[in-house]
Amino acid sequence: MFRQLPRLILLSLLLPASQSYAETDNTLLISADDRCAFERVDEESLQLAIDTCISAAEGGDMKAQYELGQLYYSGERVTQDYATALQWLEQASIQGEPRAQYRLGMMHFQGEGVQRNLAQAYIILKMASINGHDAAMDSADLVALQMNQQEMNAATHVLGTLFRDYLAQIREEQLNGTLKMEEPQLQPDSNAQEIEELLE
Repeated sequence: MFRQLPRLILLSLLLPASQSYAETDNTLLISADDRCAFERVDEESLQLAIDTCISAAEGGDMKAQYELGQLYYSGERVTQDYATALQWLEQASIQGEPRAQYRLGMMHFQGEGVQRNLAQAYIILKMASINGHDAAMDSADLVALQMNQQEMNAATHVLGTLFRDYLAQIREEQLNGTLKMEEPQLQPDSNAQEIEELLE
C-alpha cells in the first residue's frame, strides 16, 4: 500500500521542510503544491478546474488526487461526498502523499465515510508521519490512547511487516544496482522570502 516509502523516507531526510507560498500574505505568489486551482477559480470556472484536475489525477498525479479528495471531503465548493473523497485520498496515499495519508487516517479514526477502525487509522497516521506530516504523529498517539491491546498488536505487526518488506526491497535494489537515489531538488518556494522582499 505504501510502495514509495523507502524513497520518501530517504527524501524526507535529505530535503528541508518547505514553507508553502500559500502560507504567505502575498497574494501574487502561488503555491507549487496547488495543482487544481480550486481556490483561485470562480464558480463558473470551477467545473473546468475539476475536470482538468480529474484528468491529472487519473494520470497518476498524487497532488491532484489529494486535492480532489480534499475538495469532496470538505464539501465547501461541491456537494460533500466521502466515497469520492476516499477514492482519491486512497490513490494519493498509496503513492505516499502525506496530507492524503493524514486525512485518510483521520477519516478511519472518526468513522467518516468508513467504519471506524482504530488500527487502520493508527497505521495510516504513522505512515503520514514518516512521510513528513507534522500533525500525524500526535494524531497517531491520540488514536493509540483509544486502542485496546489487540488492536495495538495488530497495528504494530502490520507496521513491522511493512518496514521489513521495504528494507528488504531497498537491500535487493542496492545489491542489484537498481536503487535510484533522486537528487534533492531546490524547492520552488525555498526563495519565497527573497521573492516577497522583491515584490514589496
